[in-house]
Amino acid sequence: MLTSKTIKRLNAIVDMYKNIVPAPVLDNWKKKEDAELWTSVLRQIAVVGSAASGESVNASLRDKNDWYTSLLSMTPRRRLTAIHGLLRDAGVRYAAEDISKCRKTVAANYNFEVLASYGGPKSYFKKVATISHEGWRIAAVADDLAYVKNKGARDLLIGLGLVQHAIAFDTRLVTILKNLGAKLPDDLAASKPKYKELETELIEVVCKPSEITGAHFDRILFSSYKKIVQR
Repeated sequence: MLTSKTIKRLNAIVDMYKNIVPAPVLDNWKKKEDAELWTSVLRQIAVVGSAASGESVNASLRDKNDWYTSLLSMTPRRRLTAIHGLLRDAGVRYAAEDISKCRKTVAANYNFEVLASYGGPKSYFKKVATISHEGWRIAAVADDLAYVKNKGARDLLIGLGLVQHAIAFDTRLVTILKNLGAKLPDDLAASKPKYKELETELIEVVCKPSEITGAHFDRILFSSYKKIVQR
């Protein structure tokens, strides 16, 4: 999917930013407690449709260290209402005013129950860490958690340091690649084989020659998006 010109320009971008943008920390999840890991999962739901929504959730929870514990003590219905209230107050995109129609709220409540069934987020990600192959870790999380699909599972696990050889193709990365001449299929997000094909190609022809991981490449393009597209 990449032309020789696209590869050359990507290599130049990586060389420019790889010593500026830090690589994701391996096993970063180990440093986090249940509340912070739960926020990471909630944030992953929030960012669908708007990266800014994830930052809004982080800001809303910055001074609410006991929120996770309080959710544990609630009935499922009360927890649903509490989650919906936070998403709405944070201005999360696609968080419908009608709680019965808010797919993000329903998904977050479901994910909370999934994590709780493992003994909490820390126990869940400890289980994920025991899965030997990174691709299987991604598939497991995408299967276990609602509203967290192909891209979202990668983004979440990259942030937690649970995968290194993965790239989360969000709108920013796709825009950069297209602007650099990449020929991307319209169904990239929905097609797992095409998604994996592009991911593998980028890792082989851009990341490995530049001596960075796919996860680092992902963060370079995401965090430097405005500078890259304005060049």
